[in-house]
Amino acid sequence: MEESVHKQLRIAKRNTPVESFDVTSLPNDNCEDSLIPSATMSGAYSNDSDLKHISDEPIEESQECFKADVTPNLENLPAELRTQLLLSMPDLPTLRALIHASPTMHTQYRYDRDHVLWTCLERELSGFLIDAYANMMSRVFELGSPRTDEKITSFLDTYRGWLSGASPLPDLQSIDSGYIHWMAAYHISVACPLARMYSSWALDNIKKTVSSSVARTGTETLPIAQDSRGVNLSRSEEIRIFRALYRYETYHHLFGRNKGRRHGGFRHHEINEIFFSQFAPWEAEAVGCVDIFIRQKYKDIFSDVKEDLHPQNARFRLENGTFNPEGSFNLDGEYDDYMDGTVSRGLKMAVRLLNIGDHEKIVSKMQRCLTHDQNLDAPVRTAIGLAAQSDRREMSTSFPNKRDEAEQRQDPIRFTGDTVPPNGPPLAWVLLWGGKYANIYGEYVPESLRRWGYVIWDKVRWDSMEAKELIARQWEMEPELVEEIKMDIGWSPLESGSVTIEHK
Repeated sequence: MEESVHKQLRIAKRNTPVESFDVTSLPNDNCEDSLIPSATMSGAYSNDSDLKHISDEPIEESQECFKADVTPNLENLPAELRTQLLLSMPDLPTLRALIHASPTMHTQYRYDRDHVLWTCLERELSGFLIDAYANMMSRVFELGSPRTDEKITSFLDTYRGWLSGASPLPDLQSIDSGYIHWMAAYHISVACPLARMYSSWALDNIKKTVSSSVARTGTETLPIAQDSRGVNLSRSEEIRIFRALYRYETYHHLFGRNKGRRHGGFRHHEINEIFFSQFAPWEAEAVGCVDIFIRQKYKDIFSDVKEDLHPQNARFRLENGTFNPEGSFNLDGEYDDYMDGTVSRGLKMAVRLLNIGDHEKIVSKMQRCLTHDQNLDAPVRTAIGLAAQSDRREMSTSFPNKRDEAEQRQDPIRFTGDTVPPNGPPLAWVLLWGGKYANIYGEYVPESLRRWGYVIWDKVRWDSMEAKELIARQWEMEPELVEEIKMDIGWSPLESGSVTIEHK
């Protein structure tokens, strides 16, 4: 029955690309930390109107698609079959589109809302549920204020247990319904739009490099596969992006600027150890790739508004000819501090700002959202920098850990395929390090590669773009970086071993 109804409605299955996620229900348009303002003290939402992120906002493109296909037969389905249809939705955007397009399905959804939502969410978050749950539980609302060093390390110990399997993650069915609603709202309003933006940005960077190489060699290259909604992503690529986004947001819940107060502070190498060392090095690298993307987008915004917000701009001139600096910002003079501070506000604010197209509106919003860095905790870029990783090796009482030992032994590392979920190293990581285990990332890697999001993409994508040869070739343009690596870990990435690919 499920298959026939899907065929009737022409609903896309799980391979729906990230680009199908629409941006129609963003968090409230203020620069505060809360996603939805009506959260109760228990973490639940007080009434059905709080679910507007899922069911009460207007849908345009996807809703029209459903309206064309919803028939009287669907409206007249028995309640049991309507529930089964809702439970079979492949993802949250499809579920939302259906309940917008059909009043009957909307009524049925509200009747069995929690069961339908957690079923769809469990399917949607498969492969990164731990990270989505950790993102929610790392909020100030959950950890409490002030955030002390002890609270942060205790939370990260728990997170590490979830990742390793040593501690069981709560079953979605046992989680308070308000938490389920929050996770669904965050995913569809923040994570999905940013995944779409990120994939387009990173793949466009690869395409430009490949095109430049083609122009020099005179060879042809294949275009990046797209459909009417943009780039088609495999499920393994989606999972890698979502893991990186959720971990990036968790970082800023713990170490960034938010509504809670912060007591204490960690040095850069300490954050590298307690946060990034819990991930495989290629997964830590993915978080850094997201950071480069967010900083580039904010750099574009800074460039767009810096003249408007400069203290000498005419908008700050008083009638007597003097200037009132209130509300002005010298973004050129204090660029790094404002960049680090604003980035540390996290992704909920970023997705709001990145979806503003009107110049005057973005100027006004940036006046409210620009934040000067005053944290003792290091930003992501510093925590994955050369100094942080080098200092961890010199100062940590836990060095060497198991990954450091694998690097010291020069253990071979193999690409075994782009599985779902993707738990092994991606092809580009294996190629970059010549088949040897490396526990370094971030500033140790050429920035060009990090702008490509090289640890995100499947083998088939590299093959289709004919870009695999460009990966290891980036070392040739970074001789100083190669020497730095040789001094720090004792071998050169140019001394490539044989790369084993066990999956065709």
